[in-house]
Amino acid sequence: MARGLPRPLKVTLLLAGVATCVALALFALTREARRELAHYPSPDGRYHLLLLQGERDWRGFPFAVGWRYFFYAGQESHAPSYGHHLDFELHPAMAGYYDNDLAPYVRRAVVTWSDAGVWFEEASGHRLFIPKAAYEGGR
Repeated sequence: MARGLPRPLKVTLLLAGVATCVALALFALTREARRELAHYPSPDGRYHLLLLQGERDWRGFPFAVGWRYFFYAGQESHAPSYGHHLDFELHPAMAGYYDNDLAPYVRRAVVTWSDAGVWFEEASGHRLFIPKAAYEGGR
């Protein structure tokens, strides 16, 4: 009389189950969040600068796992896809912000639109410039 599955098959099924759980956990931990933190429209409303939160930043693992941030400049105001994307590291601690809520810190940023492009200046003093040629045609 057979007593269940053969041992090699049990081990194979167990390893397949563990591998599936690991793959699902990695997918859940690394998928892109893409949450809008701030929206800065140009004065004429034609262009938009969005500050977005992207996927998890694992570069500091295991001591610090944060978020990656990027800017989008282009004509779309929501769900940006065709425009200029640029990774950016925020510096809230340099301006005295240690809370996980970045909203008050981002509200203190100064955005200046000009004929040459758009400037973003953090409260920490860090500045980013995106030339108009990079976003006016889409890419």
